[in-house]
Amino acid sequence: MKKQNDNDVVRILEKVNQVIGHKPTPEKMLEEVMMMKFKIRPLQGDVSLLDLQDRNLIEILWGLGKLDEIFYQELQKVSPQKKPLLFKIFENFNQKFQEKLSQVNLTKEKPVDHPRVLEMEIIKERSLKKSN
Repeated sequence: MKKQNDNDVVRILEKVNQVIGHKPTPEKMLEEVMMMKFKIRPLQGDVSLLDLQDRNLIEILWGLGKLDEIFYQELQKVSPQKKPLLFKIFENFNQKFQEKLSQVNLTKEKPVDHPRVLEMEIIKERSLKKSN
């Protein structure tokens, strides 16, 4: 059994690379993102200026959503000793997606001379299943 535990993290990394590396069409990604139940909450700025159909935004949200799905699917399968490593790996992936998100031009309008400030929180709703 120890041999299986040693391969858990490698198997999960391969799964992440398989899913993230084989993106569906933009239309399919948009469909999947809509089913992922993301919520955008403005903290500062005008959210009505956002282009929520931006291909880069959809791709990043799709990647974050898929990452979240894999994490919760695999969390219970990993040995307690490997969980800290799993958390660190997924935190690194998440950080990379967040960095990409901060670089996306999300406004519908052309850039203006002075930068507009927009700060938002993106939350993925998660349904909590009760175990019997």
